[in-house]
Amino acid sequence: MHYNELCAYIFTLSKDRQQAEDIVQNVMFKIWKNKEKLNIKTSVKNYLYKSCYHELIDTFKKNKKELNYIQRVQKETLDIFIEEEDDFVTTQINRVQVEIDKLPPKCKEIFLLNKVQGFKYREVAEQLDISIKTVETQMSKAMSRIKKALEKS
Repeated sequence: MHYNELCAYIFTLSKDRQQAEDIVQNVMFKIWKNKEKLNIKTSVKNYLYKSCYHELIDTFKKNKKELNYIQRVQKETLDIFIEEEDDFVTTQINRVQVEIDKLPPKCKEIFLLNKVQGFKYREVAEQLDISIKTVETQMSKAMSRIKKALEKS
């Protein structure tokens, strides 16, 4: 008899139609289940409204606890992922550095001028008094070695 108006009341508080229906149904079920023990001292309508309101509060508290748990698990998972990712990145950087150190001196110098100091191929060629083609060839060798080292991992 009061189902629709209770759903409307809870909907105004929760802004979730499905949740409102679930709450009213839960209250109706609990009342039916405990009908032998009930001792209602106010009007049935008031009792239903209060029961639905308290069920809504309990649902919010339960959902908040679940949400906090989910957020905590997500954060812990993300922290683990970030830590693993940081380890991976650090390992890869170390591998690149080892390969750069293994490059022949002239090749290493060309690579560092281009990639670390940001000189263009033409500027590297002018600074070292070599052809742009030599810079291209040496950069190709350096990049190939570094790529192979990273592929091994």
